[in-house]
Amino acid sequence: MATSAKRTLKTAEDAADSISDALFDQIAALRKEIASISDAVSDYSDHRFSDMQHNAAALAKEFRQQGAVVARQVNRQASVAGKAIQENPVPVIVALGTIALISALIFSRD
Repeated sequence: MATSAKRTLKTAEDAADSISDALFDQIAALRKEIASISDAVSDYSDHRFSDMQHNAAALAKEFRQQGAVVARQVNRQASVAGKAIQENPVPVIVALGTIALISALIFSRD
């Protein structure tokens, strides 16, 4: 019976060792998976940040180009308006006077 108990104890110890080894192997595998997932997330976030920088630079370039176009158009319109004022100053003075009068009437009402 003593040998039977020893065999049982030996089997239990071997089973515990194999379970312990299996757990250590699983923990090592999980650590490797977590490290690879962490690397993937880091790479993804780096790419996203790079994409955002690229998009912001492209947007700034587009604004700069559109701003230049708008500035040219405003300059043209101002030039046309300036020529119209030089050619016909009376209607412009009347229009500005009318705007001033209406503004004074509106703002004087309390």
